[in-house]
Amino acid sequence: MGWSGHSLAHIVPALIAVLLAPAPAHGEDAAPPETPPAAGAGVSVPLDRLPEVMTPAEVVEVAKRLILAGQNDPARRLLERVLPQAPDPVDVRFLLGTIAVAEKRHGDAVKIYRDILTEKPGLTRVRLELARALFLNEEDEAAEHHFHLVLAAQPPGPVADNINKFLDGIRARKAFRYTFGVSVAPDTNINVAPEDERVDLFGLPFILDEDARKKSGVGMVVSGGAEYSPNLGTRAKLESNVFVRHSEYKGSMFDDTLVSAGIGPSFRWPRTTISMQATGYYRWYGHAAYNRSIGGQINWEQDIARRWRISATVGYQHVDYLLNDQLDGPLYSFVGAVTYGLSSRSYLRGVFAVNYERADSVSLRNTEWRYGLGYYREFGWGIIAYLQPEITFNPYKGIQPAFNRRRNDTEFRVGLSLIKRDINVWGFSPELRYTFVKNHSSIDFYDYDRHRVEIGVSRRF
Repeated sequence: MGWSGHSLAHIVPALIAVLLAPAPAHGEDAAPPETPPAAGAGVSVPLDRLPEVMTPAEVVEVAKRLILAGQNDPARRLLERVLPQAPDPVDVRFLLGTIAVAEKRHGDAVKIYRDILTEKPGLTRVRLELARALFLNEEDEAAEHHFHLVLAAQPPGPVADNINKFLDGIRARKAFRYTFGVSVAPDTNINVAPEDERVDLFGLPFILDEDARKKSGVGMVVSGGAEYSPNLGTRAKLESNVFVRHSEYKGSMFDDTLVSAGIGPSFRWPRTTISMQATGYYRWYGHAAYNRSIGGQINWEQDIARRWRISATVGYQHVDYLLNDQLDGPLYSFVGAVTYGLSSRSYLRGVFAVNYERADSVSLRNTEWRYGLGYYREFGWGIIAYLQPEITFNPYKGIQPAFNRRRNDTEFRVGLSLIKRDINVWGFSPELRYTFVKNHSSIDFYDYDRHRVEIGVSRRF
């Protein structure tokens, strides 16, 4: 059955009931009390005096019974009073998150669960409840991310089945989201140029202009995007998106602006999504039109097991370089990725890509082969890290007349991203990105290295 808005209203409560099953956050296999109290907490002492006559652990047990009896408000007040003295603060905060969900304070529940995972990122049960609270708060992208991490921890069959139903629900309902980020970007090679002052062209020596040599600088990067995906039917949506990125440097000569967009249908089945889009972009460099493209792509995503996900994208673009017609021509591309969940806090991702650029000039035609392996991990203190080294081989087809040599490049690249998720100001979290690139070419003129850092904040809405 498809996940329309009407069906979600009936099915989601049932899924929530199955996933809720109260349990202490510090023990994934711990069980709730076997017999809920018939009325209240089953105690004769007034609730507001319980912390005076019982130990904190005993008060927590009473609060659990109150929660099971549906008396969330007195349970919350008891837990808040004993939290500073509780023998297991994580257990108490987990129960406060359970109450927040029951009271439909989903944003509060998200904060509680995230705070727990900041200290103890390996608690799978807490991550499951965070994913569910994010789903209820309609933060679908984040919910999807955490549900997949939980699946990597190999939960029991019924829980895994219900997580897959939540994932199907997310794919069905997400309609609009957007992102925004701003950062300061120190860069040792903003124009991707060599250090050498001299170059031999057509067998004669030339001195490179200063602007054609390696140049460092500090820029400002602003980026943002929006996606709108209304339903077209039970299992079909219209996917549309637009993305803008602008890098600003002193003097404007190396400013870089890219605007891209795509639109087309997508179709989903349990664990499978296929989408087709018309795509295009326009790029300005130094405030002058640089190139533009129009084309299309087909994307396939598949969950093949709890730990395994694969995706593949095949694309075609006709690229028009406005300052150099010799570079004009079609670009054929393929990108494949395999993700393997290591645990509820980490995964590996392998990436393979090939691009064939059929430029008008035979000497500029090339086939680029890229291989990468990424590692994602959530550490304590709210730190999330992603590390991905890559190597790219890029042989060109013909002899380049100016150098009387065929160009053949080998590029090594490593990227590291760090996010401090527990710092949140108006929804923005700090991020640090570092990229190192070293390119070795059979033509010395194309040798270069580059260190780039982006320090900023970003938010997904």
